Amino acid sequence: MATRTYRTEVVGQFVRPEGELRERLLATQGEHDVFSSAFTEDGCWTYGPTLTRFTVRHLLTVDAASAVEADEDARAEALLRSMAVLEEHGVAWRGDLSVSLTCLQDLRLRR
Repeated sequence: MATRTYRTEVVGQFVRPEGELRERLLATQGEHDVFSSAFTEDGCWTYGPTLTRFTVRHLLTVDAASAVEADEDARAEALLRSMAVLEEHGVAWRGDLSVSLTCLQDLRLRR
């Protein structure tokens, strides 16, 4: 059994928000600025004032039979959690969401 911890980033593009959604996103954009971003278990959603692209960051711990399976599970979990964050805020996206993973156990410290 492999327990691995990941920093995940899911990146996508907004379907052009209009009306009340656009106003709400612009009004709260400061709370979702990239400079306040972090990798959290609940997810951190960031976007700019142009409302073109967004990023959702998560910190995930995955238990799997192997490192390869853990990577696959982390990728799927990151997508599902990110879609839930976006849907919770009423945001639609276009095209595929891009997922990147960094396994903290694979990082090598330079001294």
